Amino acid sequence: MENSDKEYKNIFKSSKYLVPAITMFICLSIATGIVVITKFLMGSKKEDISIATNVAEEAFYNKKYDASIKEYEELQKEDQWPIWNVKIAEIYSTEGEFVKSNEILQKSYETRNKILDTKDQAKETVEDKDKELINDIVLTYLMNGENKKSIEYGDMFLKDYPNDKNLLKTMFTVYIVNGQKDKAKEVLESYQVDEDDADDLAVLARMNMLIDNFDKGLALLKDAWYKDKNEIKILDVITQISQNNKSDILNKISTLQKKNPNELVYKIWMAKIYSLNKDTSKNANKLISELENKDVGDISLNLIKVNVYKNTGEMEKAEEVLNSIASNNSDSFIGYYAAAYEELAEGKYKDAFINAQRSVICNRNYIENYTSLIPEIMIKQNKANEIEPYFMTALYNEPFNNSIMIKIAEYYKNIVKDSTKALYYYNLASKINPSDAEIYYNMASIKINNQRVDEAMELLKKSILLNGKVAKYHRALGSLYLSEGKNDYAIKEIRSAYDIDKNDVLTLNNAACYYIIAEGDLDRGKVNLNASYEGINDKISEDDKTKITENYNRVKALSGEDNKKSTSKLTLSDLKLFY
Repeated sequence: MENSDKEYKNIFKSSKYLVPAITMFICLSIATGIVVITKFLMGSKKEDISIATNVAEEAFYNKKYDASIKEYEELQKEDQWPIWNVKIAEIYSTEGEFVKSNEILQKSYETRNKILDTKDQAKETVEDKDKELINDIVLTYLMNGENKKSIEYGDMFLKDYPNDKNLLKTMFTVYIVNGQKDKAKEVLESYQVDEDDADDLAVLARMNMLIDNFDKGLALLKDAWYKDKNEIKILDVITQISQNNKSDILNKISTLQKKNPNELVYKIWMAKIYSLNKDTSKNANKLISELENKDVGDISLNLIKVNVYKNTGEMEKAEEVLNSIASNNSDSFIGYYAAAYEELAEGKYKDAFINAQRSVICNRNYIENYTSLIPEIMIKQNKANEIEPYFMTALYNEPFNNSIMIKIAEYYKNIVKDSTKALYYYNLASKINPSDAEIYYNMASIKINNQRVDEAMELLKKSILLNGKVAKYHRALGSLYLSEGKNDYAIKEIRSAYDIDKNDVLTLNNAACYYIIAEGDLDRGKVNLNASYEGINDKISEDDKTKITENYNRVKALSGEDNKKSTSKLTLSDLKLFY
């Protein structure tokens, strides 16, 4: 054993390089181990990414409102400034607890005044915090339906902060909701837009369009495009204004393009509008070909391509383009946004949600993350009932944006099935944009489901007054008249719907119901119903296909020789009408 020890000692002595080499190897091994462990830990924390800035917000975004309120109460205990109580008021407002919300807002306002009245707390030292507080107070009062208070407080706060953009956006909304369009125009005149900020120009453009300054709005949007051709907010505005008024907007932009044939901006706007619908994707593709390799903003053009590929079912191409955007714009909100949509398409919902949150962290003011991307992911994750907080965040970012209100209304109507909240937000959207006929149609459909027929009729009449060229408005009103036994009015509206779209299978179905029930003419009814049945295509929902098929089979059963005149066997309750 002694000899062995000597041998080892001799070995170490024999080479002056051996000990340092072993030491270096050990150090490198430890360093490598640390790197591997660090990467592993970083990877394991990947899912901990959150847009929340505190525990209370985290609970809010998880739609754990009670827990969020408790956490805000704890934060408020440590802070004299009442901002956390205002956040609690916002939660109660979201829940529809308006009385509680209003009480907290009032107390918070009084607390704020007491603080500012003390000698050791000059307004200048809390100006940024005060701007946030008062804006949230005014906006939450508006969301609570306290229109007079929102004006009263807002007017008062504007004297203190006449140039605060967030307050100006809120007051623009307040004035429009209260029918004071002239004051809303004054707000825009005092809005000190950053001429070098494409996003700010796009926001001002959108607000101008809401008070009928449409030409000025488009001019501002054009200025924004020249400042930054990859500012996707510009294309978002184009999407929003064309949602329920596509043909008119296309005509306006097309006219401008013809007057200015060298202006590429109008072509990219038209490409965007065409890309929103499967039926017009070919038009979009044609314009994309013309704009390829032109200076129109590669991100903007690529996002339009993604829309087209999705419409035409070319998902692999869509994913390739999204991957390209993500790769070329890493560590940016648009890069993460594209990556999230790519992962959503691939069914990697958890990864998509992580990248969506990264996108929000990079740009908290980009509302499409809150209103489109995150909701789409959460629906795929079977978390549709938890989307509400994200919609509310978007609305507080852009209170004037009626497109957000409509999305919120659709969410409550179609997913949550809360007709009261859906009507509330549709009504709010109608005050922002009273010329949007589709809003009244959607409100009418809720009223029909709630058996409020007279109210539904008035809403549909309003839709027709605003835009009488939409078949479904006449069809729905005709169905209501038929159900109420007002047959002369019913056939008038059914014929109006048919004149607008002679191939509409839903209108043909309703015409069949009218002839069978109101006139007892089975043969004429059968002709219309056959046309409806044979016209079914992949654009018709499964539910509508089922209703038409059931009507067809019922009438077919009565059309034998023995039953040819037995229309008395069918009543209105036996046949399905479309609204």
